[in-house]
Amino acid sequence: MKHWSEEAWTEASGIYAEIIGHPFINELANGSLSGERFKRYIAQDELYLGNYGRQMFKFADMIENSKQKEMFVQFAKNGLEGEKAMHELMIERFGIEVSAKPSPATYDYNAHTESAISTGCKEIAFASLLPCIWIYNEVGKYLLSIAKIDGNPYREWIEEYGNDDFSSAVIKVISLIDEYASQTDKLIRDEMKRQFCEGVRYELEFWEFAYNGSF
Repeated sequence: MKHWSEEAWTEASGIYAEIIGHPFINELANGSLSGERFKRYIAQDELYLGNYGRQMFKFADMIENSKQKEMFVQFAKNGLEGEKAMHELMIERFGIEVSAKPSPATYDYNAHTESAISTGCKEIAFASLLPCIWIYNEVGKYLLSIAKIDGNPYREWIEEYGNDDFSSAVIKVISLIDEYASQTDKLIRDEMKRQFCEGVRYELEFWEFAYNGSF
């Protein structure tokens, strides 16, 4: 029997293929991405992460098992601290204005996860939050495998999401959601997959807005 995560990834694999084939990702890898596009991305990511961070701790409050809760809280803290440091470096390097209004992708993605959390079902909430964690790790690993690192102005971004420490932590998070999925019914598992795939689609839209300023 497949783990829930395997089934969810299979369903979302077509969208992930679009993500790694997107010009934003490939130009990031070779360092040719325009500063304007990267600035647009970071400005939106600042807005997104502020809400996402709060949502991660809302979800943590839904976890009954104390060891699991501590693991997730520590993962959230470490991840957010690492991203904040990387963002600060990039904001300074590129002179990024971070007071932008949320794009439709940013707004809708945050609303999507907030709605899932409001259901009060931890499995559904978890599935909606997972794409940001998992997709970024997969994209980070992919970029490390193809990127021109030396002299790349986006080197720190690439290294933030594909490193071994983050990858190991993501594996633990995926194992936890598989445990939750195995203990619930098919109706919930199917809704978890729907939530996950919708989140992966928002990830694609997020990079599309950063690149083109529209959908």
